[in-house]
Amino acid sequence: MTEFDQYRDGYSAQIDDAIAFSGQPQDFFTRAKARYLLDTFSKVRSQNGTSSKPLDVLDIGCGHGLIHPHLMPAQPGIKLTGIDVAGTVIEEARADNPDVHYDVYEGTRLPYDARTFDIAFAIAVMHHVPPDDWKSFLVEAARVVRPGGLVIIIEHNPLNPLTKKIVRSCPFDQNAVLLRSNRLAKLFRAAGMVDIERQFIIFTPFDTPFFHKLDASLGWLPLGAQYCMAAHVPS
Repeated sequence: MTEFDQYRDGYSAQIDDAIAFSGQPQDFFTRAKARYLLDTFSKVRSQNGTSSKPLDVLDIGCGHGLIHPHLMPAQPGIKLTGIDVAGTVIEEARADNPDVHYDVYEGTRLPYDARTFDIAFAIAVMHHVPPDDWKSFLVEAARVVRPGGLVIIIEHNPLNPLTKKIVRSCPFDQNAVLLRSNRLAKLFRAAGMVDIERQFIIFTPFDTPFFHKLDASLGWLPLGAQYCMAAHVPS
């Protein structure tokens, strides 16, 4: 049984407890990340001229798949696969998201051929990976992405004091090692990826279109609660 299998029953409740001071439930933060991903998916389709072809997308460390309902109906044409080390959690994800394909793996080598996906992303996963393995995690993610495709990492921003408070108070983050965006950018380059872009997200706890736009306009400011970083696999 993995560390996250142990928190299977109380996962969402413990996150809600950790973020209660923000005044927003977990889904608020999940939807913020989904907006970034959906925008990125649209840009990839536009740039590649493949609007009629489904995007093969891999969610590494998908957990319960809580973000998947915000991705699939919102943007048709996504062929989504989720994978995680926690087998019991994947069982729940399968039951909740029948349109998503799910796999379980041992946490090192992804069970897919090279160049299988257009995009691979990982949300709040790398801070659970031992720092010595960060580069190999990115190399493996890039391996399964087609040339010209994207690897996307969404992580907690350790420059945000409220984020650090949440991590300290969350039981299954007790062994987490947060990494700054500059460190992640260096790791991307060391893993052989190019054209790195970053965007900071979640600056306010307000859930209205006005504040969504404000959040997007502040993406350059390294004070958001989380950050998103994308890089291309070289063609």
